[in-house]
Amino acid sequence: MRDVYRAGWAAGPYVLKSRVVREALGSAAVRFGQKYVARHREQWRENVSLATGRTPTDAEVDSAVRSWMRNFTESFVMPSWSVERTVSSVTTDGEGEMKLREAMATRGAVVALPHLGSWDHAGAWAGATGMPVATVAEEFGEAEFKAFKRYREKLGMRIYSHRDQTVLTSLTRDLAEGYLVCLVADRVFDGKGVPVVWPDGGAGRPALAPIGPALLARRTGAHLVGVSARYTPKGVHLAFSEPVAHRTGAEGLRVMSQDLVNFFAAEVALTPTDWHVFVPFFPEPDEVRP
Repeated sequence: MRDVYRAGWAAGPYVLKSRVVREALGSAAVRFGQKYVARHREQWRENVSLATGRTPTDAEVDSAVRSWMRNFTESFVMPSWSVERTVSSVTTDGEGEMKLREAMATRGAVVALPHLGSWDHAGAWAGATGMPVATVAEEFGEAEFKAFKRYREKLGMRIYSHRDQTVLTSLTRDLAEGYLVCLVADRVFDGKGVPVVWPDGGAGRPALAPIGPALLARRTGAHLVGVSARYTPKGVHLAFSEPVAHRTGAEGLRVMSQDLVNFFAAEVALTPTDWHVFVPFFPEPDEVRP
């Protein structure tokens, strides 16, 4: 897989420059998925069913695969985009964007995002419009992480490994230096997190949420905001939550994380086909400890 990314970033700006080519690869991925990796498609269907209380159709599963492939192929092209191309391809909830910029001008801001649409596109836009981004990337392996780090640095981001034991200290410094800290935060990777309830249109689904965004925001006094980046025909649209109020104590961190999950759930329900979750997402109910 490492060689695929390396070749993609080398040849992508040339081979994948055409939107028609990228869309053709999306259609090919749908056909391949239908024949060879049905378990991932069904896992996505199960995740969305649990998250929204509604079972997706086959057509929606196909759309989800196309969305994921769009994220995959555009990642190879984005480093070659001009600032104008990056900025013009993003629309926003104007009031939410204004509040975020006001937060950046005062105490700084921590942004939490779900795996929705292209969070790299959102980060590139932020940096191009005066909000340089610091973030954390999952490190599967040293070589792979170096490749992703180089890619995101080309988009103007400062990157840390999730294995870095000093990452909170580094992000605290970045906030003080005027960076916008952006953390993908709708799922945990190590089984550790705070217990929350994912609203699913019914009684809710027990889940775990990363504690990092709430902890960092409260520790530094920064504003905490949820942001989603769902796809549009020409780019992505950014939606913003209301600022999450800081609360005290361990329960306060859980409640702050729950506020973010409430926002994520609403955004996923709005555009489930842009939620790129083809691996198990929800823990078993007895794995969520209060």
